[in-house]
Amino acid sequence: MKKSYIIAMAALLAGSLTAQTKGKDYTVSANAALKDGSTVKGEFCTERISGSTAFMEQLGLDPAIVKSLTFAGTNGESKVELINGDKFGMTVANESFAIKSLLGELTIPRASFRSLAFSVRKCAQTNAEDGLILYCTFDDEAAMATPAAGPSMKLELGQIRSQEGKNGGALFVNPGIAGAVVVLPKGTLTSEGCIEFWANMASGKTEFSTGGDPNYFAIYTVDGNPGGALGFASNDGVGNSGLCGFFFGMRAYSNPGYTHLMPYSDVFKGEDYNGWHHYAFTWTRTILSLYIDGKRVAHTTGQLNTELLANGDITLAIPLHRTLGKSFNNKSAFLMDEFKIWNYAKTSFDL
Repeated sequence: MKKSYIIAMAALLAGSLTAQTKGKDYTVSANAALKDGSTVKGEFCTERISGSTAFMEQLGLDPAIVKSLTFAGTNGESKVELINGDKFGMTVANESFAIKSLLGELTIPRASFRSLAFSVRKCAQTNAEDGLILYCTFDDEAAMATPAAGPSMKLELGQIRSQEGKNGGALFVNPGIAGAVVVLPKGTLTSEGCIEFWANMASGKTEFSTGGDPNYFAIYTVDGNPGGALGFASNDGVGNSGLCGFFFGMRAYSNPGYTHLMPYSDVFKGEDYNGWHHYAFTWTRTILSLYIDGKRVAHTTGQLNTELLANGDITLAIPLHRTLGKSFNNKSAFLMDEFKIWNYAKTSFDL
């Protein structure tokens, strides 16, 4: 591999990323494997990886252009792979690396590492994301601890599946368990807003039952009472069917009532219901609307209970609130990605 080619590619990649992510529009995540068998996941806080190679005595790499770094010895010998596929040997000069994890920012000696894997995740651009009050990419646990926008999310019994999402990693939730939870401070949700996300049904089912096939999320008031939910049900308990949602006094559903099993194809109008689909849940004071892939499949008119909504902190659980037991139990496995909450009733979506 020619020295000039490596230098040119490193400069080009670094310049491209700098141009695209000016103003801290990205973070670099790290998955560290340590020699004692443990792992550390989080945001990589070391700005440069410095060292030397056979073709360059002094080399400084932006972690954003590095895919992986594997250590062969305690003296810093390592194998480097860049995101464009280039591979070369490098003697790393950094004595330690800083990683912000769920345990706080850790400074780990270089000699403790077996390998480091890197990924770049995009953050919300504040100049283009007005009204965004929560944005979680689910790329890794660090993306939940420090979302691109909004308060931290807590991984409960769900899993983060790297590179299996719509874009990067995704939250995977098995039947009957709690995936993740976020507490939204009083006043975060107001008289209009929107919750949107991508989801992939992973159960292999062709029909769904009375409720929870799957349940995507549930909303609870400060005293633990249900305030909202979204999921598939052949009967949501009050005779509604299809994709069913409710939010502080208003209910919407996509299909008329069924009594037993209902096929997903009835909701998706004969189109393929497998794979990734975009869901949105939008409300105003008088209208609740549900969307699939940007098309409104359900809406209702009513009256939002603004007093109950504004009563205190709101807990949003995906989909089960562990401390409340089996409320809104989920019966089907699913993947969720790119979860966003807006402070206005969004009706058009970037798909």
